[in-house]
Amino acid sequence: MPSGGPWRRREPGPVVRPYAVTGGRTEPADGERLDLIAIVVATGQPAGAGDRLRLTPEHRRILTVCENQVTVADLGADLGLPVGVIRVLLADLIAQGAVAVVPKRPASERSGNDVLREILNGLRAL
Repeated sequence: MPSGGPWRRREPGPVVRPYAVTGGRTEPADGERLDLIAIVVATGQPAGAGDRLRLTPEHRRILTVCENQVTVADLGADLGLPVGVIRVLLADLIAQGAVAVVPKRPASERSGNDVLREILNGLRAL
């Protein structure tokens, strides 16, 4: 059949709907919502033997990506999943101790305006 015919191949899209990935949950079980810029990292602690059996392929993919620190938004982009789904799955992994949220630095320890101004000047120079 010619490639320009009426039966062109299209990208099939997601096979499993997001609500199926989270078991119908739309909010984390603990009720705490992670910011899009929250940084998460795998702790390296394996989930308990019983919990390991309940890890979905998506949980395992999150653990793989979280070997290095990553933001919640970047995690969603890397895995191609909606952020709402990522938040629910991350809450599962945090509850098991397999993932931790990196604490935010106090405002007194953050970069000052001078540093940001230097970065902006450097970018303009490019």
